[in-house]
Amino acid sequence: SKRLERHHPHKRRMNIVRMTQEVLWPDRGQYHVLTYAEEGFSPLNIHAEPAGLTKAEIVAFAAKVNERGETGSLYPRAGISAVPRTLIRDAPDTAELRKQIVAFLHTNRTVIKAPRIAFDFRTPRVQRYVISAIEAAVLDGENSQIEVVAIIE
Repeated sequence: SKRLERHHPHKRRMNIVRMTQEVLWPDRGQYHVLTYAEEGFSPLNIHAEPAGLTKAEIVAFAAKVNERGETGSLYPRAGISAVPRTLIRDAPDTAELRKQIVAFLHTNRTVIKAPRIAFDFRTPRVQRYVISAIEAAVLDGENSQIEVVAIIE
């Protein structure tokens, strides 16, 4: 897997790695997943169903995130959060997606406290603007408590 590293003196080093779902799967419980709020044959369902959420719960969560237009989380029930669907499906806006990821990372830093984050924005592939937004958001020095960022491809 490809690695990008950014070192800050006196801080732990964060690794940004790219991996397939198959590589993530055995260790998925060690990661908090950030995906997009779309119910159906989507990354949200791929991660939420094994976590014990029902179809109705997944539909309701996706609808709430999309209606509000802001990132939401299933934490503490499940280690899954989601950005609005439109940011991935309809509006390739790196700056807005970065803003939503930064908001999620703030929630992670203050509430969730996950040291490993998996970004699953496949549609079925991860678009280049999505990778740019993820990298811009996570390479902020305030995210030094994160050890691993996995981009699922």
